[in-house]
Amino acid sequence: MTKTATRGIWKYERWIPEIMERNRITLGEGQTPLIKSTRIGPEVGLANLYFKLESLNPTGSYKDRISALGVSLAKERGLTACIGTTSGNAGGSIAAYAARAGLNYHVYVQENIVASKLEPMIVHRASIVKVKGFGFNPEVGNRVFAKVLKNAQSRNLELLITAYAYAPEAMEAVKTIAYELTEEGAEDADVVFTPAGGGGLLTGIYRGYRDLLKDGVIRCLPKLVACQSTGCANIAKAWQLGLDKPADGASTAMISGIQVPNPPDGVQALQALQHSGGFAEALPDADTWHWQEQLAVKEGIFCEPAGAIALAGAIQAAKEGRIGRNANVVCIVSGAGYKDVDRMSAMVKQLPDIPMIDADEL
Repeated sequence: MTKTATRGIWKYERWIPEIMERNRITLGEGQTPLIKSTRIGPEVGLANLYFKLESLNPTGSYKDRISALGVSLAKERGLTACIGTTSGNAGGSIAAYAARAGLNYHVYVQENIVASKLEPMIVHRASIVKVKGFGFNPEVGNRVFAKVLKNAQSRNLELLITAYAYAPEAMEAVKTIAYELTEEGAEDADVVFTPAGGGGLLTGIYRGYRDLLKDGVIRCLPKLVACQSTGCANIAKAWQLGLDKPADGASTAMISGIQVPNPPDGVQALQALQHSGGFAEALPDADTWHWQEQLAVKEGIFCEPAGAIALAGAIQAAKEGRIGRNANVVCIVSGAGYKDVDRMSAMVKQLPDIPMIDADEL
């Protein structure tokens, strides 16, 4: 039988925290495909546009990498439960991995969490608390994080907030995205566009590329780009203003998954932008929704809105002249379309009715 060390994130065990083989919890995460754009790239003038389909992880998002390592760490430490916060994807992912490991999972969720992200947590029997104002009000977010941290310490629970600020060991699994991109032929990637909510995805990818640079696998870092909604652009505003920490401001964004007005890894994300020579883009929600639909219609990729914001950012950057026509551009498609059925309904509402015929008319 194939050992876990040869597959998924465990393939890169020398670069992530050590876990004994018997404590490694996996659902087959990682090794997601990198595919080249066939229609959108040529249409918008990007000759080498690629999509990293993190939407094809077991529970539909890149969070599965973090969950696999985080829950395995809990098993390694002999703990019986995990605790954290979520806007949706992390909660459903951790709930699934905790269920597989036989651990309890306690999670505080955002007030406006969509049903299609809440329901998987219920299916996996997570213990859920919804918090009014969480996801919009930064002060509420700070109070939630403080409460979760206190509970983790006092009750000896594995802290699984998917941010380096809270779970640095588990977050090291995000580095494996960079390792895979390099193996998949993107070792010469010029620019990598990532959705940015809390900043952990971008930070983890940067740390992965930094490992590869140190080991001589790549010659230079690709530029990393943080893509945010204009309604929750704390990192992007800070980059534009030359600040070393996220700008203040509440969230009015309608894009589920990146409504993080107090990004825990915002400082590290800004450092990653600086060190990689990258930048940040703030996109109107309508632009993200447009490119979500275009990905489905023209590329066959059905992702959630947060998974399309990287493409929206790449196209905006091309219009601004920040990237060249022949640049090797990678967009991280972070989550699957079924994660947000409300948007799915909105996308099909304007389509014509499907005709019905009798069988004898065939």
